[in-house]
Amino acid sequence: MDDMLWLVLLEWAVKLIAGTGALVAVLMAVFNYRAQTKLKQAEWLKSLFEKFFENSTYKEVRVWLDYGHLHGKLTVEDMALRETNEEKFTDFLNFFEFIGVLYSRRHLTIEQVSDVFDYYLRKIKADADCREWIGQYSFEKLKALLDQVK
Repeated sequence: MDDMLWLVLLEWAVKLIAGTGALVAVLMAVFNYRAQTKLKQAEWLKSLFEKFFENSTYKEVRVWLDYGHLHGKLTVEDMALRETNEEKFTDFLNFFEFIGVLYSRRHLTIEQVSDVFDYYLRKIKADADCREWIGQYSFEKLKALLDQVK
């Protein structure tokens, strides 16, 4: 009987050790996944920051928003200039639409987006021309993102 008890205890110990090992492996996988996710999010934010603030692509439209010139740029009488300005403005909104896509797919959190882009999200949300274009040209992900901005 002692041999039988010993085998049962040994079997139980092996199962316990195997179960504990499996649990540790799962926890390590979860920890690794979370760490990789945070790293990827940081890479996204860095790339978005560089594209928006360090490249000159969006600088002109940023200045229009910063100094209240957007409406005048979108309603200028020279049609060629107006079309150029509208294209620049659309590119600007497309940048934020892409951020909205990343947010909607949970690649970025609202906190992360706000940490970097809060000022311009608030400017876009407050500007009548921005709101009109967002609605008129179906920037749905940007609209949903702006709904999260307080």
